[in-house]
Formats: sequence, C-alpha cells, structure tokens
Amino acid sequence: MYTLSILNNYTHDCTIKVATDKGASPVYQGQKNTFENLGNAILKVPGMGVVNFIDLAATKIKGHEEYPKEHWGVLVRTHTVEGYYRYEGGGELTLTIDELGSYTLTTQNGTMIMISLPELTIN
Repeated sequence: MYTLSILNNYTHDCTIKVATDKGASPVYQGQKNTFENLGNAILKVPGMGVVNFIDLAATKIKGHEEYPKEHWGVLVRTHTVEGYYRYEGGGELTLTIDELGSYTLTTQNGTMIMISLPELTIN
C-alpha cells in the first residue's frame, strides 16, 4: 500500500476511482487531495484521459527485474509512457496536474523510472 497525493492545477475538476470504493472521489481544481493505503486506482482528467495506478505488490515487470530493486511496486500508466515505482515500507507518490493538463510524478521514498509498455500487441 502507498500514499498518493494529487495536486490539481488544471482548469477542470478531476475524479479518482479507488478499487476498494464504490464511487469516484472528486479532485477539485486548485486543491490537493491525499489518498492513503492505496492499491489500484484510476484518475480521470477531462480532455486528457486517464492515469491508471496499478498496485504490483511484489511482482516485477518483465525486463525490469534487476532495477529498481525495492520490493513493492506501482505501475503508473498513461497513453504514451509509464512510471515504474518501487519502494520499501510505505510508498509515497505525488502527481501534479499543471494548468495545461500535463502530469508530473514525484516521490521522496523509493525509486521511479520511466518505461514504455505496448498498449496493444498483435500476434
């Protein structure tokens, strides 16, 4: 489990759906919300799409087994790039949405790298 803080500087309100909750919670324009003991969640940003937070637990992503080294993991997926975050103890992520709808993801605890996973594979 990890803590996610969202700072919404965008021109629209956003919503987050946490897997363990029945409904979505608002993330109002100009406000910062913190969600503790988070697992899977989906953040909807109007006009931009979704940010998918996938709790990996101890599972490592293929091709990234050696680094980052921390035990627990979260995959943060957008349409073009992913943030792969691993941590020990309690994870802490901050997602800032700027006035144009762009995202910045930061942490003070653990290791985060940018990776790219295919959205669709055709065999």
